[in-house]
Amino acid sequence: MSSFQKDMIISKNLYEQITNRRLINPKFSLEVAEKRKRREGFVGTSSINIVAADHPARGSLKAGDDALAMADRHELLGRLMQILQSDWVDGVLGSMDILEELLILHGLKSEAGEGFLDNKLLIASLNRGGLPGSAWELDDPITGPNASTCVQYGLDAVKMLLRVHMDDGHSLKTIRYCADGIRDMNTIDRPIFIEPLPVVPTENGYRVDADPEKLIQLMSVCSALGDSSRNVWLKIPYTESFDRVVASTTLPIVILGGGASRSKEEFLDNIRRAMDTGRQVRGTMIGRNMLYPTDCGPLEMAEAIGKVVRSNNDTAS
Repeated sequence: MSSFQKDMIISKNLYEQITNRRLINPKFSLEVAEKRKRREGFVGTSSINIVAADHPARGSLKAGDDALAMADRHELLGRLMQILQSDWVDGVLGSMDILEELLILHGLKSEAGEGFLDNKLLIASLNRGGLPGSAWELDDPITGPNASTCVQYGLDAVKMLLRVHMDDGHSLKTIRYCADGIRDMNTIDRPIFIEPLPVVPTENGYRVDADPEKLIQLMSVCSALGDSSRNVWLKIPYTESFDRVVASTTLPIVILGGGASRSKEEFLDNIRRAMDTGRQVRGTMIGRNMLYPTDCGPLEMAEAIGKVVRSNNDTAS
């Protein structure tokens, strides 16, 4: 798909050591997590730039024209590690396997004084069971960690996806899963990102319906889930009438990226407009558009996004 040189970031030997550590010491990632220096506080009044890499856990491996782009784990980890070494990136969203692989790499690099996860936010993806194209696609149970695991690994936050189609009864089950997830995380006071997405069926599964009124309605539902909204963030797409969307909540918002298809400048312009809409918008949580950009490298895109996001910090209140 690209000319990205994965061996320049993670050598073949270093990559093979991930499996070796899994075999020799299965608890290595946990031991590294216990020693990792965590950020004091989560975000405060600043804005955050998070790289998202939880797609493979749902079997979603496509980026651009390559149907299996994210299946090359060596390259995916190389892109993530390069991005996470930047001061313009605040952390990573991933399933536990990816977070554990990054922790193993952090531990191995720390032995040479080159650890890269200290003071970064580690965010776990909770519900990955609603596989695209499956008969149960909108029945999306929590298949990831619980509150106890988050404490054990020193994770900083979690994220859940809530796709809703009013004619599919599976959506109600997912609403309940998300409410349970909020209650669970509130017991340890971890931030939880909810990604509310209205969807419509197509021949190839469900696609996002970015109609502002539908998004506002679902955001309102998400705000009231669980026993308290005190730790809830919303992860939403930039849409038309975005000022109305933002005005529908006081919860902090991060902007998602969607599939990698737009040019760098067009993508950055959308983020800039989103960040300028209202102080509820507190950053980005971008996946393929950061990891597999169409017209630049992942580090260049990650830092460009970070500079747009951080430029709003001066006016934070």
